[in-house]
Amino acid sequence: MILLALVMVSAAGAVLAARISFGAEGWLWNLDMPKIHYPLAAFFHDALESGDLPLWEEQLGLGFPLYAEGQIGAFYPPNWVIFRFDPLVALDLTRLVHLTLAGTGAGLLALRVAGSRPGAVLAALIVVLCGAIVTKLEWWNLVAAYGWMPWVLLPLAGRAAPRRGEVVLAGVLWGIQALAGHPQTWLLTGLAALLLLLRRPWAPSLGRAIGFGALGVAVGAVQLIPTAILVGLSNRAGGMQPNELFGNATTPFDVLGLGFVNAFLRASGGEWDYATSWYPDGHFTLLNAGFYVGLPVLALAGIGASTRRARRWLLLSGVMLAIPIVAAFQPSLWEELPVLNGLRSPVRSYMVVSVAIGVLAAIGISRLGRSRWGSVWGLAAVAIPVVAYFLATILAFAFGDVFNQLIVMSSWTMDPREADEARRLAQLALTSPWPLYFELALGLGAAVVISRPRSRRIVAAAVFLAVLPLALLSPVVNPLRPLGEFSHAWSDYVKRLQAEQPHRVLTIDAPGWYPGMPDQLAAAGVPDIGMFTSLNFAAVEELTQRLRSNDPGGTLRRAVGIDVTVTFGRSCPGWILAHANDGDAYLCSVPGTTTPPYWLPGAAVRPEFLSDGSLRADIDAAAAVAAAVPVQTVMDSMLRHEALVEAPAPGWVWFDRAWWPGWRMTIDGRDTPVYEALGGQLVVVPAGRHRLVAELTLWDVQLGMAIGLVGLGLGVGWVWLPRRRRARARKLTAAEGGRS
Repeated sequence: MILLALVMVSAAGAVLAARISFGAEGWLWNLDMPKIHYPLAAFFHDALESGDLPLWEEQLGLGFPLYAEGQIGAFYPPNWVIFRFDPLVALDLTRLVHLTLAGTGAGLLALRVAGSRPGAVLAALIVVLCGAIVTKLEWWNLVAAYGWMPWVLLPLAGRAAPRRGEVVLAGVLWGIQALAGHPQTWLLTGLAALLLLLRRPWAPSLGRAIGFGALGVAVGAVQLIPTAILVGLSNRAGGMQPNELFGNATTPFDVLGLGFVNAFLRASGGEWDYATSWYPDGHFTLLNAGFYVGLPVLALAGIGASTRRARRWLLLSGVMLAIPIVAAFQPSLWEELPVLNGLRSPVRSYMVVSVAIGVLAAIGISRLGRSRWGSVWGLAAVAIPVVAYFLATILAFAFGDVFNQLIVMSSWTMDPREADEARRLAQLALTSPWPLYFELALGLGAAVVISRPRSRRIVAAAVFLAVLPLALLSPVVNPLRPLGEFSHAWSDYVKRLQAEQPHRVLTIDAPGWYPGMPDQLAAAGVPDIGMFTSLNFAAVEELTQRLRSNDPGGTLRRAVGIDVTVTFGRSCPGWILAHANDGDAYLCSVPGTTTPPYWLPGAAVRPEFLSDGSLRADIDAAAAVAAAVPVQTVMDSMLRHEALVEAPAPGWVWFDRAWWPGWRMTIDGRDTPVYEALGGQLVVVPAGRHRLVAELTLWDVQLGMAIGLVGLGLGVGWVWLPRRRRARARKLTAAEGGRS
């Protein structure tokens, strides 16, 4: 019965948090939706409609392994069902499913720790409606990974050390979480699980921790291995840049957002108004640092924190809070250690803290009115953000220089000359009557409730006060927008490009926000060498920069197969094909373009044999264009490409498909090595007529599946063999007792 109640309550909270109306009032929108997440949803939907998984997308860059980049969650089974629906419906469904999953898991987790059914319901709603996830609902892969976080922790949360079966279950769930495609959430969940596992005696707990970690990595290997390979070929091969690691660290102001939803900006028209934001480093950082739970929840969590059973959850919260705090000091070790270097946006650890707060609040419900000392802790928890809020307000009005120094110190990008404007916006946001007075009134009401003797009415009042601000205020983070704000396939710009049917498009000096932004063209079926993912190929990125800034006469563009260039606000060289009003874009032809794949003579290529064993080559673009012989394409699909070449002499064939170790190339049925050149694939061919076949082998996926099966087998054996030995021992004991 409690399970059904938790599912229903969590689903209701999910509908509120994600503002789900399935298009009746618009669709949940935020900054990254048109740039990457709607296109990813469209790629997934289109692939399923064709009977495939979204493994390789030919329209992005020179082609791109979507399955390896991971954000699309190609190997995550729920996505195989969800994304059969239209992209925006699927995005609503995945939020509904995974927020419900998160809430149900958090409720069961709280029930196991606190033993309180009202506390379990409250914990479920906190985890679904808190700012730590509501501010991130645009990143649907993060939401999917978040959905599994409480479930990974659930088997490990008992008062006694977890049994082997519980460790194996947690490890399997952690591996499933990896398939959802958000590595940071996966790493944070794993760290939280290890903190719950490590307890006295240390030796067996260390063994359990190793078993948990090994099994989780094994089950997730089908996704982790391809992603690790792609990282080595991406623009993040040397690790993340300092601004990615430390630009989303904690600030002295973050505690304000814990108790006050609009501390950093104002809301208008039922949504956040980003033009009024004063948070250091802008909108993206604010969304990552979202942390709102409200004052009544803090009061209950304070009561829970005063109890003995809260110690592990306080330790967990302390470690997770320490991550972004340490990052704020920009330690060099952070850049050097692989695991830490993977924790982009350290403030996302607030998600784990929010789950812990839900558990602490559930404990608080179970202890409500039973301890004066607990009430003192509850009042102290409320006082922390309230005092911080008023201190920030006083600094903003009375000590402007101190406030300016503090906000500049907290920012990675803010120019000191911008501090006065930020302070002006802070003054407006911090003194806006709504919802400040409402939240303070609820905080006062919570202080009264937690000071009263326990009764059913007091428990109900506490739950109501805790849920009310979350339900009313959290959803306004995300606006609702019509379909045209997600897909620009119907824009004048995209329609004109589609009409030209280009082989590949190059944009020059494009504005940051316009209908043809990276990934939008690819989602509309237009091949665009520009793209936007978390792990762009480094070689293709370098090629794109050369095409835009270091290509006198356009020789390289012709060699690569760029037949349409686009400039903005000015005419481009070459024949103007069309002008699009949106973006003031000029579409121009590139004369003399050679359409790949094509044969080129040996003299145009200089092969390189690198010390790491990789094969690369440098192509003389002018020589390639002058002597190129077109190759006839026989078949071209996601997983296979067949071509016929009539080579006039020994030479090479260049394919404008990004080099990726999963592609296997054969000439007349015999394997041939593939060189990386101009970001694409280059193979040696003898003179004469030959059939070239390229197949995406997915050996990395097969290796990951094999590791997962072995890991599952070892996990089952780790649980089953000791049980079998104990059963045999009991039989022997019983037999000996019978003989005696």
